[in-house]
Amino acid sequence: MIQHSRPTIRKKELESALTVMMSDNLANGDVIYEFERTFASYFDKSFSSLFVTTGTHALELILRHLNIGEGDEVILSSFLNVSPLQVITSLGATPVLVDINEDSYQICMDSVIDAVNENTKAIIVSHMFGNCALIDELSDLKVPVIEDASHGLGSTYRDRPIGSFGDYAYFSLSATKMITSGGAGGMIITKKRGIDNIKDLRHYDKKDNFIKRFNYYPTDLQASIGIEELKHLPRMVKVRADIASYYDNAIVESALAKPYSHDSECSSNYRYVCSLKGSMNIHECISMFERYEVQVARPVYKPLHHYLELDKNDFPNTENAYLKSISIPIYPTLQKAQADLICKLIKRIR
Repeated sequence: MIQHSRPTIRKKELESALTVMMSDNLANGDVIYEFERTFASYFDKSFSSLFVTTGTHALELILRHLNIGEGDEVILSSFLNVSPLQVITSLGATPVLVDINEDSYQICMDSVIDAVNENTKAIIVSHMFGNCALIDELSDLKVPVIEDASHGLGSTYRDRPIGSFGDYAYFSLSATKMITSGGAGGMIITKKRGIDNIKDLRHYDKKDNFIKRFNYYPTDLQASIGIEELKHLPRMVKVRADIASYYDNAIVESALAKPYSHDSECSSNYRYVCSLKGSMNIHECISMFERYEVQVARPVYKPLHHYLELDKNDFPNTENAYLKSISIPIYPTLQKAQADLICKLIKRIR
């Protein structure tokens, strides 16, 4: 079976993890600090970073730092996984969902701007599938902008890395993201002051006062894997780009189309997502790949407006993407023979 997603773990990651395990210091923080420092330096020296247990926890800590709660509104796209929705609602805040652009599958900035009001306390801009949302269009808004860069590590927009545009950015480092820190993990980056306040919320123990804090502290073991993975990020982006180019040649002979990307962006190719333009529907397409033991999937399991039971007519582009988009395996460990088979199947889509 060709899996839809796979982690990329090398001998170096295993050796690094073994070194930490043999040290008997699995969670003393020294390696965590090194990972945070190297991750921040990927952007530039003006950034600070904070390593936490998951990307979901990273977003939660950012929103708590911004004192977002009951009566506050947070704008986000409906074409996302459910994690941000869980965080926003758990804080008692109100999620305000907007549609995506038809041609790019990225959050519609015109809809974001229209949705801003006096209750808006944050905007989450998710860079979907490794491509880039036009985040600079929000630069004049007086509302904190949080980049969901979970798909975008390694992507650039206007020659700047994704994650460096908003007031805050967060990354998931789960098993099949661009890099992983041992199967789970998250990272926060920001140029703003106050990272120590977020850091204070990360762990509850040995504090002089009592406020609501959490056990979102990761381990040195996780950090050791993340450090090694980050070293290989440029090469992994290059391999993904090569596979994407291979697929690009195949879809010319099929009834598939890729979402629009801008000349000023360079994708990490975290996902290879296409829309069905012919007679084959999403279920027929998935079944065809399954017959040849290739896992493909909807790129988003279920739009967020479905969970909230909102009117589908208010999200026409999201609905169309949900019904007609397919995510095809792309990851650095994909073998040439596997990519060849996938290309043959792509060409059968009509």
